[in-house]
Amino acid sequence: MRLIGNCSDIINWDSVIQEIAPKPGTVLHYNDSTFDRTLPGFDKLALEWERAGYKLNDPAIEWINYFPGHDFDISIQNQFESIVKFKPFSAWISRIKPLRMAPWHFDAHSKIATIKDKNIKRYVCYIEKPSSAHISIVGDTVIYKPPQGSIYEWNDYSEYHCGMNGGYTDKYLFNYWGYDDI
Repeated sequence: MRLIGNCSDIINWDSVIQEIAPKPGTVLHYNDSTFDRTLPGFDKLALEWERAGYKLNDPAIEWINYFPGHDFDISIQNQFESIVKFKPFSAWISRIKPLRMAPWHFDAHSKIATIKDKNIKRYVCYIEKPSSAHISIVGDTVIYKPPQGSIYEWNDYSEYHCGMNGGYTDKYLFNYWGYDDI
């Protein structure tokens, strides 16, 4: 994972957070309705989590997703596209409340086959001001207290990652999967 720039002078992330904070978003937990074991590799991942001691419906495993055009203005996704120069495939803001986490996992998308022949890139933007005990790990990279608006490009869109919040405030990230024709 590598830092590619900062967009805080282009996108007002404080106002985006202010817009979504009161909204319920899509709350996700480790349960049978959220954790789709039919997606490639998720049956193995579920077994790894269970061996590690994670339990279905564990309240500590929770994150909330917000989507452009539904929970916040689509112009944010469009502005981000103009920065990274990759067409959007999937974008969302994730929120992890204090004492919550998303354990070590990879993301699967049921429609990824539609762009498999494209050059796929994944980015994460740290949209909140630096906060204590908000931690992200992607592959072998740990990100802690990055400046607001920091954009990182992942080595591979399917890398294992996790996020946790041991702090006092909600943790927010803008996630973006993009593609370009090869």
